[in-house]
Formats: sequence, structure tokens, C-alpha cells
Amino acid sequence: KVNQTKATKLSSSEFTQCSRWAKLLRLSLIPFLVGLTDTYMYRRLTGQLYQALQSNTAMGKGLRTPCNADMSALVGFEFNTLSPFVDYFLPKLDVSLDSQRQLKVVIPEFEPKTEVVFAEKTYQAELIVYVLASHLEPNTAAIETHFILPIERPTPLIPETQWTSFPLPEGCFVMVSAKMLYYNTNKFT
Repeated sequence: KVNQTKATKLSSSEFTQCSRWAKLLRLSLIPFLVGLTDTYMYRRLTGQLYQALQSNTAMGKGLRTPCNADMSALVGFEFNTLSPFVDYFLPKLDVSLDSQRQLKVVIPEFEPKTEVVFAEKTYQAELIVYVLASHLEPNTAAIETHFILPIERPTPLIPETQWTSFPLPEGCFVMVSAKMLYYNTNKFT
């Protein structure tokens, strides 16, 4: 039997809760990620979420949640460290949540030939931005929305693109993820 202090028990409880939240997020992201993650993603996500939770030093252990902590430690989290998004799509996405709880995504003007790394022998791609809003409670449906920006390698310049979501419910943890999909079109088939 291990004797634990009250602080140790609270830390253990907080980490357990953080593991549950990370699992809920992972399960909600399955349709978006479709197996395109590295093998340690679940551990990295739980660790990063726990680290972000600990940044809220104003609240005591056991009271902190992803909704009352600074989640900036999750900014730039890579679901697949073997194929990082930032290595393939060079323009910086600007994401903000306004007072009406609408998410606004701005993609600056960019030149596909120089600012998108295309997979070998591919000329078309899609940038998919996915929004997940969740109360982080078991058996509670997550709210999802997304938009797709088609990109063709020969296009000289893609103008700035702005997208605004519908209003997201109060009290939700909101996560924005992006990925690139590459493909070729055969006009005959």
C-alpha cells in the first residue's frame, strides 16, 4: 500500500481526468484523422493537454479544466510527427473566436508553387480545416464543422480566404485542426 499525500492524490486525479478528456478528443477526431497519426499521438496529446492544464496556477488541483486553463500549449500540436502539417503548408493560418462565439479562419494570399509542398506527381490538393466543439463529457455529442480550400499547383496565386463558422455553444472546448490531402484527377475516368 502506498501512502499518498492529499496533493499527490489531487495530481493523480487531475491526470486521470486529463487522460479522459484527451481520449474524448481523440475519439471525436477519428473521422478527421482517419488513421493518419503517428503511434505515440495519444500519449503526446494527453501529455500536452496535462501540461496546458498545469499552466493554470490560479486554480487549485482538481478544479482545472481545459475550459479554464491556457490551452496555448496545444497550438501547433502535430498529430503526425512523421509528416508535420507545417512542412507542407507554409502560409500561417490565423484563427480567432469572436464575441458571438463564431470561429474565424483567415488563410493569407499564397502561391501554391512555392508555399505548398506537393506530394510527388500530384497537382491537386485540398486544405481541410476542421472545427470540433465539445463539452468534454462522456456520451455528449460533439459539434463539428469544416471547410475545404481546393489548391492546384499551377495556380499562380490564391487570394486571401476567410471562413466563419456558425456560433458555437457556450462552455465548449473548441479545437481547430488542419490537414492537406493530395490527389490527381484523371479526366477520362
